[in-house]
Amino acid sequence: MIAFRIQDRKRGTEYLLNPETQYSWPVDYDESKIRRGVSGCETIAELAAYWATHAVDATDPVLVRVEGPQSEDTPLDWEFGEVLVLPETAEVIEDTPVWTLISYLTDLVDEDYTLTYDQLVEIGAEWLEENN
Repeated sequence: MIAFRIQDRKRGTEYLLNPETQYSWPVDYDESKIRRGVSGCETIAELAAYWATHAVDATDPVLVRVEGPQSEDTPLDWEFGEVLVLPETAEVIEDTPVWTLISYLTDLVDEDYTLTYDQLVEIGAEWLEENN
């Protein structure tokens, strides 16, 4: 499975490849919600829609592409496109339109709070087709 994630640049991709650290921690750090696998989304549009609708913390964010088997655990935010991957490869993608897309989708949400996650994914996919 291939997935995309955004994380702080300082974290490094080597951390994602270590089976002992391939866990997804919830934002509230509730240990009962820890899941096996690295969180991400299968498409850039899903990832951008997720970021446009959730408060996510990264001081110096980078886009990372991970590939590996899918975890058997159920992601906490599965309804927002989250998947859990046990990465065998991970690479930072420097040249990407994801930041512009996230900004665009965030502005749309600010203008219209009735937009759903699925609508944002569709809008994001169309935007990517037009702007790639």
